[in-house]
This record gives sequence, C-alpha cells and structure tokens, in this order.
Amino acid sequence: MQTPLFGKLLAATLALWSIAAGAEQNSPWPGGAEVAVVLTYDDALDSHLDVAIPQLNQLNLPGTFYISGARPSIRLRMHEWRRAAERGHELGNHMLYHPCRKSLSNRSWVKPWQDLDNYSLEQFAEEVQATNNMLKAIDGKKQRTFAYPCGDMLAGGENVVPALKKLVSGARLFSDDGQHHRDNKDLYRLASFDGADKSAEELIAVAEAARDNNSLVGFMFHGVGGDYIEVTSEAHQQLLDHLAAHPDRYWVTTMREAVAHLKREQARHNL
Repeated sequence: MQTPLFGKLLAATLALWSIAAGAEQNSPWPGGAEVAVVLTYDDALDSHLDVAIPQLNQLNLPGTFYISGARPSIRLRMHEWRRAAERGHELGNHMLYHPCRKSLSNRSWVKPWQDLDNYSLEQFAEEVQATNNMLKAIDGKKQRTFAYPCGDMLAGGENVVPALKKLVSGARLFSDDGQHHRDNKDLYRLASFDGADKSAEELIAVAEAARDNNSLVGFMFHGVGGDYIEVTSEAHQQLLDHLAAHPDRYWVTTMREAVAHLKREQARHNL
C-alpha cells in the first residue's frame, strides 16, 4: 500500500522528469543544450598535435582540424592525424596549398603559385577534391567540411561557393561574434570567432553570449601555445574546462556533426 509520502515523492519525481523532457524537447541542440560549440583549428600545425589534441582528449571534447595537405606535419606525422580521427576529431578540408588572394592588403607572403587570383574555378575545385581524396585516405570518411583559406571566396574573380556545394557539406568563415543562427540556411558561410591573442575570459564570454540566441558558435584557432597567430595553451585549456564543466549549456561537436544536425532540424521545421 502506497503511503501519502510515497505518492508525493512519485509526483515530484514525475514533475522533474516532465520538466527535463520539456527542456530537451524545446532545445535546438542534442541533450537539451543551449548552444552548439565547434572548436576549429587551421593549417595542420605541430601545436595541434602537441598541445590542442591532448587537451581536448583529456576532457573528451572533439575538435575540427582544417588540414592543408602540403604542410610538413601531414607528411611527417600522418599516423598521429589518423589517430586523432579515430578519437573522434574531424579532419576538414583547407586545400592542399592554402591558396589566398595576393592582391589584397598584407598578402606579400603569398607565393605566385599560391595566388588564388590566378586560379581558375576548375583548378580550385580540383584542389578541393584532391584534398578530400587525401583526407579520405587518412580517416576513411566520405563527408567533409571546408574552411576558406584566408577567408577568400573568389578564385580568379569567380565565386567558389557553387563549386564547393558539390564537394563539401558546409564551409567556415569568421565573424566578430562567431555565431551562426540556427535558422540561417546558408551553411557555406558558417561563422567562427578568431581566438588568436585572446584571454580565457574573452573566449568564454563569446561562448556565453551565444546562449542568448541558442546559436551555433564557432572558434577558429591557428597556433595553440606555439607556431603562429597563437592563443596561449593556458587560455585554450581554460576555455575547454569551462565547456566541459557545463554540458547542460554546451553541445561541443565537430563542424561535420553540427552541419548535419542543422540540416535535419531545418528540414524538420521546413526552415
């Protein structure tokens, strides 16, 4: 026979379950999270293998690493990149030679054979496809996302997005706040926040600000505790610690998984 106290406890438990289920149902992200967070790393640098990936692995957080195939670490440390993919990190497409438009300001470092202004659209597409093939040989994956080298979206004066749509599922740029609103169907201008030279407090504030919009927030890193355009390993670690400590707020995922989720949700709601 149930006692009045048992009945009250059962009712309270069912109410809590109902609240939790309702919160998860109303959330735009898996697990009832408020924000989707994608941590991206450009250029296949040694500091990614030496610092960023060990920090991510320690907290079981995934990262998206945009690989330029001609970088030395691909040739010399390919087994480590393969192991990173096996741990759940995404290897994304950042082209073979990291071509950029030399005609823009502060681009004196761009070599003539890397000049995207001199690429044809066909040459651009073939290099993206070649990088896809190389990455598949490393991780066995068919689906790939892309990061525009230098944020440039023109090859030989032509918009590259129509060609990219045939080769990758989404593409990353950068913005002031790093936010991509979930009803935005343009998955070839996905935002990210440049983490170079930022403090842990600044990085965490970007993630927290995204809660107001329940948006996807991206972070873009190059060097982590080394290499160039770097964030300190301490600031990077503190951001990861904050994200890992609040799984109810943040769904930390790869760009590939975030894009797939957005496509499913937009199709479900006919956005």
